[in-house]
Amino acid sequence: MKYMLKYSPLLLVLVIALSSCREEPNYSDIPAITFDRVEQYTYTKNQIVFDSLVIAVDYQDGDGDLGLSRGEGGSQTGPDFEPPFEPGSPYFDNFIVNMQVKRGNTYEPTFVNFNGRFPRLSSDDKAEALEGEIRYTITSFTTESYPFRDTVRFEVYIYDRALHQSNVIYTDDVILYQGQ
Repeated sequence: MKYMLKYSPLLLVLVIALSSCREEPNYSDIPAITFDRVEQYTYTKNQIVFDSLVIAVDYQDGDGDLGLSRGEGGSQTGPDFEPPFEPGSPYFDNFIVNMQVKRGNTYEPTFVNFNGRFPRLSSDDKAEALEGEIRYTITSFTTESYPFRDTVRFEVYIYDRALHQSNVIYTDDVILYQGQ
């Protein structure tokens, strides 16, 4: 018991020192994403069936410049609404989602996209490696717009604030209006 009390502060300092030696990951400054899952939620309102999909992708970025801030009070003002991120520019949206419909064994591109913005993932402008998950929700599916039991998938990629485009990933197939 006497030895345990004598050496416990030393052991505590050693544990803290070893845990603080964690090496920062060395990711590319070009963001990389991997497909994780699609969550599907189907519900009925006024005899119309709705689907809400959540696309989850994992990301890694070496300099942490992912996401665009929202304007004050919902306005489109601030640095993340100035060129090249102004409305109408190809970089206004940083989460690009193109829908494809399965016909037989092939996927046909559609004119439909569900592009949007995800917020800044780092609270400051300090370059730091980031990794995590982005969950992106699409709530636009109704039986009035899309056929029942159509099979779709989504092509997804993101942009960082330096305008680097990530790799392109594809989701698993989703059969519309089959979620729980």
